[in-house]
Amino acid sequence: MLDTLFIISLGELGTHLLEAVARSNLFRRIVVGSRSETKAIKRRNNALIGAGTEGCYPQLEAVEFDFNDPASTSILKSLNPDVIFSAPTLMPWWKISTPGSGAIPFGGYISLHLAPMRKLQERINEANLKSLWIAASFPDVINPVLAACGTGPFCGIGNVQEPIAKICSGVAAVHHVEPTAVNVRLVAQHAFEYFVMRDEGCDELPPYLLEVLIDGRDVTTTAHEVLQAPFPFPYDLHFNRVTASAGLMVLKAIANPLPTATHLPGCLGLPGGYPVIIGENDIKLDLAPGWTKEQAVDVNRCSMRWDGIALIDTDGTVIFTEETSKALFNLTGRKISEVHPDTAMQQARTLLEAL
Repeated sequence: MLDTLFIISLGELGTHLLEAVARSNLFRRIVVGSRSETKAIKRRNNALIGAGTEGCYPQLEAVEFDFNDPASTSILKSLNPDVIFSAPTLMPWWKISTPGSGAIPFGGYISLHLAPMRKLQERINEANLKSLWIAASFPDVINPVLAACGTGPFCGIGNVQEPIAKICSGVAAVHHVEPTAVNVRLVAQHAFEYFVMRDEGCDELPPYLLEVLIDGRDVTTTAHEVLQAPFPFPYDLHFNRVTASAGLMVLKAIANPLPTATHLPGCLGLPGGYPVIIGENDIKLDLAPGWTKEQAVDVNRCSMRWDGIALIDTDGTVIFTEETSKALFNLTGRKISEVHPDTAMQQARTLLEAL
């Protein structure tokens, strides 16, 4: 059992993760932080009652925590958590539009997530902690952007993790085996899951790499067909419960004393998501034989265009595609072609005014 988990910002995702981890016996102590101490206390108490009803009683605490306040650095130092989980945003995706359906590609709204994440990064770095930082706000792009500007997050959650269950269950049904017998390695970026989990299916998918085996037998062809098949999915608040499950899986891997194979987005300073091994507070790529790191990274860089992002520059500047720039101009009346972590808040204010 690990000692302390600090959950920062109690939006839908953070609250779902709190409820899940409180029932997991992974941490002795779970601290929740919010700008509203009253909100933090109420969410803590809700988790206490739910987890206690199931027989789990971790030490649950609530603190007032605003990472925009310089005093928050001292709070971080005093808590000294083993793991920090954060998913702050100035406006969540479900309040803007369903990913993949709006006039502005998802990446065009990155400043709404990047601005608070940049501020939190500054506070964590000021506290000089050894905590593992799990950052869940658009991690496929924001985590490598932050890594280009200093010490970035340990990893993200969701995205590449979430289509795995579709692959395992679909392939298992075709080959008449248990889903746990299906071994998947997937390289994919954020946009990928929105094309493989939708009502009508999809013939053309964002770039990805895939290897699927059953007892060493290659069944990847079946897996490609499964990915393209229709899969009606509710892109609403219930989706946060799915991502919380992905977060819980990562926490279990961190707590496991043995190396654990899984998938992660936003790790190792790389864009997109990869098959990895988590062990001893470390992450290593677990690519299929014949795949190179350069090939995997290039696939995810190419896939960013499906989110409206052309590239991430070496200094962390996000360059938008022409389509995204035009859409942002139509929304704001301003020419917006890029964003850097240090200019993200100014751009976010422009978007919020227009929205």
